[in-house]
Order: sequence, then C-alpha cells, then structure tokens
Amino acid sequence: MARPAPAGNRTRMKILDIVLIIGGVLGIMAYNRMSIARLQRSIPNANSEIVGEWKSTRGPEHLVFRVDKTISMTVPVPAPGNAAPAAAQTEGSAPAAVPDSTASAPTAPESAAPLVGKYQLSEAGKVYLQLSNGKKYTTTIEPSNKNRFDLIDADTEGVTTYERVP
Repeated sequence: MARPAPAGNRTRMKILDIVLIIGGVLGIMAYNRMSIARLQRSIPNANSEIVGEWKSTRGPEHLVFRVDKTISMTVPVPAPGNAAPAAAQTEGSAPAAVPDSTASAPTAPESAAPLVGKYQLSEAGKVYLQLSNGKKYTTTIEPSNKNRFDLIDADTEGVTTYERVP
C-alpha cells in the first residue's frame, strides 16, 4: 500500500491562480457570446421578411402572413353570371335569347372564405406552410429577393410565384 504524502508537500493555490482561472472562463464565455451574436446577424430573419400580404403573379390568389405564425389564403370564386359563353349557334337551331336590358350588370367575383393555416420558419429563410384543408407548401425567402418567392405545392410540385403587395 502506498504511503500518503506528508501534508507539508502539497502545493497551495495562490490568489493569482484563482483570478486567472476565473478570468479565463469569463473570457471564453464572452468570446462565445460575441460569436453567437455575429452568427445571429448573418442569418436572415425570415419572419420579418415574410409577414404581410402577397399576391400571385398569375392569378388573383392572395396570401397573408401574420406575426403569430398564422396564414390565410384567399382565392376569388367566379360569380355564377360570369360562366363561360355557351356553344355557338348552328345553322338549324333557334336563335339565342337576347338578354333583358333591365338585367343588372355582372358583378365582380366574390371571394370564398379564406383558407387558414400555420407556417413554420426554418434556418436560412426556408418556410413551411400547412393549410386547414391539408395542403402543404414550401418556399425559401432569399435575402437577395425579399419581395418575391416561389410557393411549391408538396403534392403536385406545382410552383406559384408571389410578390409582396405594396
């Protein structure tokens, strides 16, 4: 069995050693905090860039992103009076009825109830959307083009381009 070292041979920690250790730990913590802050500034904040109203470039669809991570999509529905024109009259058929001059003019298309849902942000501007009807979409907000994005349907892989409404 080994004999214990005599009590007088132990080295004692001096005040300077304790100050250096505490200073080193605090210095490492400060350096890490500065690095994290620099990283946070370099990653785009997609939340502030996506909040607002967006309109489709090819149709009348509207998306509204809210700060509370909810979304609503409004798609106008054509009015029943604005149906496609009837088939052309053939030679032996009766003439088409002339519309009554007292009839009201066709009205603007009405909007269906908006679909609601939620969106989730990921790193580097990636956005995931899920609507109440089960549809899922993804997009990426790029720092170089903050006023436009391509919305990709997860089921059909169809792409719709949206621009920010001024």
